[in-house]
Amino acid sequence: MQEVIKRGDYGLDSPGIVATLLVLGLALLLLGNLMSRAWLWVAYFAGGYFLLGGLGMLFYSKIGKLKLAQRLLDKISWRGDERVLDVGCGRGLLTVAAAHRVPKGTVTGVDVWNRLALSGNRPESVLENAKLERVEDRVEVKQGDAQDLPFPDDSFDVVISNFVVHEMKDRSGREKMMREIARVLRPGGRVALVDFIFTDDCVKDLSGCGVESSRVRDGLLSFWISAILNFGAVKTYHVVGKKG
Repeated sequence: MQEVIKRGDYGLDSPGIVATLLVLGLALLLLGNLMSRAWLWVAYFAGGYFLLGGLGMLFYSKIGKLKLAQRLLDKISWRGDERVLDVGCGRGLLTVAAAHRVPKGTVTGVDVWNRLALSGNRPESVLENAKLERVEDRVEVKQGDAQDLPFPDDSFDVVISNFVVHEMKDRSGREKMMREIARVLRPGGRVALVDFIFTDDCVKDLSGCGVESSRVRDGLLSFWISAILNFGAVKTYHVVGKKG
């Protein structure tokens, strides 16, 4: 009988924001019952919006981001022996997913592990998830800042990153991140990252560093995630490129 491989636990994204949205939503729905008819529907609308936003983020954390990770990795033509770097790896969502695609390669996850960004966000979680999914033999983690990666030039065949760009504090920080990605990427190497903002800057900065890049909209993102991000006005893009 074939052994069933367990799926890793990749945590709850922005747990503080999720909790706030859910509490606000429920509070406004309850408050609506105490208001006059003129304000009742305003409270109901606002409460429903916040509640659906929180539920949407829960859906993304447990289902949506797993599918998004696979769609991003599908942008790479894999040989199976690549050396891969996951920048801002968190609990290892992309790290472990990439490890399944490189049975003869290695994947390194690097992060500063901000505990406010993801529940249970720590380096040990990456290794625990890799072990659960039977890829621990080709996964390692290392402490490091996306703007100053602790690796020599031309170290990796593939660099990947999942929703890290928007966490850079300013334009110069995002430029440094792209410059570092280009630096550690080997000639002919591939990059694939995803975010919902500043992706046009990523294309410009990577191309300026010798990584010819383009971006493609990820049209399958959950409606509820788009709804909480400016009523669907914000779109998620994949940025993919190849170093010359």
